[in-house]
Amino acid sequence: MTNRRTWQTALLWVVALVIVNALWLNVVDQSAPNEINAENQFQTHREIDISSVFGNDDPIPAELTTRFSSTSLDNANLSVAIKRDNLTVVASWSGDLTSEDVVWSGALEPGRYTIETLVEEGVLVEQNLDLQPFASVQPHGHVVLTLLLVALAWGEQGVRALLAKRSPSVNNDRIEKVPFKSTGLQQDDDSMLWEENDSPWRDPLR
Repeated sequence: MTNRRTWQTALLWVVALVIVNALWLNVVDQSAPNEINAENQFQTHREIDISSVFGNDDPIPAELTTRFSSTSLDNANLSVAIKRDNLTVVASWSGDLTSEDVVWSGALEPGRYTIETLVEEGVLVEQNLDLQPFASVQPHGHVVLTLLLVALAWGEQGVRALLAKRSPSVNNDRIEKVPFKSTGLQQDDDSMLWEENDSPWRDPLR
């Protein structure tokens, strides 16, 4: 019975480990959208600061999506560039209105970036930068969560053992029950005998 409970407990902890890591994967896949330009709010140069996650300086997955449109122009020259500290070009693109939505995918290290968008007058721009900040610490998260869960499992077993030692022991020895014995004095047999005159049987009256 004890072995069965041990296996059941171990199986529950394994299931908990799988669930926790699956939840972490779901968190890692989440994106943080950042609006760079909108149709009614456009600037040629937009600055954005990308912070490190938990002090980790690994590159963060990023995706820049740009959509161009115009109600007055049939064609126009367009260009987009991502610059680190407004000096180093990380990525660039150039085209015209006949191009489809411009999508750049890559990774950006923590720091300050400038997104430069050059368009002709009359062109509307919708631009968004999606970041996956926790993707840069995905392996670290799996390791930390696994270690925490293992420590919690061992701690739970230790607490149970400690409580079992502190609980009062139950005396399993059976207490011998002494049957009730009458301690009254026994009456003498002579006192229980009927005297002759006290006999309930009497001679009939004549």
